Amino acid sequence: MPQIYKVLTFILAFTGCLSLLLTGETKVFMSLTVIGIFPGYYRFLKGEPQAPKWVIGGLSVLTLLVFFLDSFSISSDYFLAVSHLTLAFQAIKSFDLKEPWDHLQVYFMSLLQLIIASELSHSIAFGVIFVLFLVALVSAIILAHFIKEGTILRVNIKKPMVVISTFTVLITIAFFVSVPRISGGIWGKGHVKSIRTVGFSERVNFGSFGDIKLDPTVVMRVEMSGNAIQPYYWRGMSLDFFDGISWSVTFERKERILKEDGQFRLRAFNKGEAAVQHIFLEPMDTDVIFGLSEIAAIEAEGMSLFRDRTGSLFIPAKKGKQFHYVAYSVPDTQPVGGDMHKYLRLPFESGRISALAHEVVGRQVKNFAKAARIESFLRNNYTYSLSVSNPPPRVSAIEDFLFNSKKGYCEHYATAMVLMLRALGIPSRVVTGFSGGELNNYGGYIIVRESDAHSWVEAAIDNKWMRFDPTPSVPVERPSSLSLFVDALKMNWDRYVVAFSISDQKEIARVFSLPFRLPQMPEMRPKLFSPIIFLSVPAILVMMVIFLIRLRFARHNFFTAQYMKVRNLVGRKGIRITDSTTAAEVVKEAVHLGVNGKIREFVAIYEEHRFGGREVSAEDKMKYKRLTKEIGKQIN
Repeated sequence: MPQIYKVLTFILAFTGCLSLLLTGETKVFMSLTVIGIFPGYYRFLKGEPQAPKWVIGGLSVLTLLVFFLDSFSISSDYFLAVSHLTLAFQAIKSFDLKEPWDHLQVYFMSLLQLIIASELSHSIAFGVIFVLFLVALVSAIILAHFIKEGTILRVNIKKPMVVISTFTVLITIAFFVSVPRISGGIWGKGHVKSIRTVGFSERVNFGSFGDIKLDPTVVMRVEMSGNAIQPYYWRGMSLDFFDGISWSVTFERKERILKEDGQFRLRAFNKGEAAVQHIFLEPMDTDVIFGLSEIAAIEAEGMSLFRDRTGSLFIPAKKGKQFHYVAYSVPDTQPVGGDMHKYLRLPFESGRISALAHEVVGRQVKNFAKAARIESFLRNNYTYSLSVSNPPPRVSAIEDFLFNSKKGYCEHYATAMVLMLRALGIPSRVVTGFSGGELNNYGGYIIVRESDAHSWVEAAIDNKWMRFDPTPSVPVERPSSLSLFVDALKMNWDRYVVAFSISDQKEIARVFSLPFRLPQMPEMRPKLFSPIIFLSVPAILVMMVIFLIRLRFARHNFFTAQYMKVRNLVGRKGIRITDSTTAAEVVKEAVHLGVNGKIREFVAIYEEHRFGGREVSAEDKMKYKRLTKEIGKQIN
């Protein structure tokens, strides 16, 4: 067996295992079995004897027992258990590669591993591994064919490898582009690990933002168009009740909004005046939808969107998976409605907080001026810090922030301002989401990270909810140009591969149909367009057939290809020719067609080079071509 064929088998096994390991979802302890492929394939490449049958059988039985234990106890996930099983199988099989069927088992298992990995990860690394696997698989199949034909040492296989591999990749791309889009995973649920979002649920513990403010993990990428609403505040949840320890939502009822014409419409708006956000969310453990205030419409998969009475939006279809949607936002907010007394409740009576609020606003009469005074006071007199110590006994965290430590992060500032506003009789609430983000000039989009998680204040002033942010600005360290370039690659992968949708298919179809859009009157176009399509489709099919025919002969060496042409000519005269028909039988049948001498000389040369191992010269090729033409003329 040629060494290159053995190497390709190792590459296929390695790419399959690597695709699973790079997902980061497999258990480390259960994945250690994959190490076995290295000594196994080392022995295989060196031509050393394979393991005895009783060893392979015993390890296989042990692996199955561990698989059942893994499914119900260790991982408690059948999907991950199958992943671990394939890793163990590849390791065992590397010591048992004796028959051609064994190699096919490796190929099949590697393909299964890639399918599993596609559910566990949407990384661009998976795309690179898939292309490597595809090229290696095609090359291995081509090699197997020439090994079976016995011509591996006499044929230049580089050309068919390159041509067929390129053709396979193009067909794969065409299939990906044209196949109907489906939502959801193969197994009906997302297996990609979700980002933990402690600040975006219906109950948020005070101080929870301190952990995620240090996390640089990307949570979403946003392509902006239209009238951008700056500064960027990506609104998530709004919370009305604070008990001194945590914030929560007391409005239990949620309104269900159904999709109409592919859009969840929340209010009337002028599409030309809206800020359009194409948002690509990473898998998150929340169904909250983020966007610039105020969101007027959403375009997304799923049939239902829910809105609570605070204006927060939820799409159950997005939870736990990568999600793309389009948000249309307008700068003006709708009038305040509903019960306002909930936005005036205080967790405890604090004369100190009330006195401080009245002292800060002074003689201001209008509520907007009062809120602006408190916002400015907190911004200019307190220090932003993530290192916050616990308050003294019997002192609330907010009182400790306002009167003792005077340092904290966004939750401290937002909570303090809401309590001060409520002490003045101004309805207000805390809003959680993300603020800002960094512009990636390589892709022209905004990167929003966990460290951009933020909380701010909305106050009911002049019958509208107005935003205030009392947290002082903090200098942000810019990432390197290289990291931004890599992120741009990931964004394009997510946009045009992971999130490739029906609308993208329609856009591709529209672009390719442009040459056929003749500048005629509308009523004339259908009559002209139909014949063009009618003629172009068969032409494309004919070109593909010709290419495949040429490809079929190109995979054989020169003498075999010429012999097959002659054999096919004989078959066209009504003589039954099959793949199992021998050269002697072809000569016997051709004699009846009057090509006795020529066909015998032709087959003699073919057999000398095909089976006798005779060196091919330019003179031999010329003579062989001449005989082929002469036989063709005599038969026709």
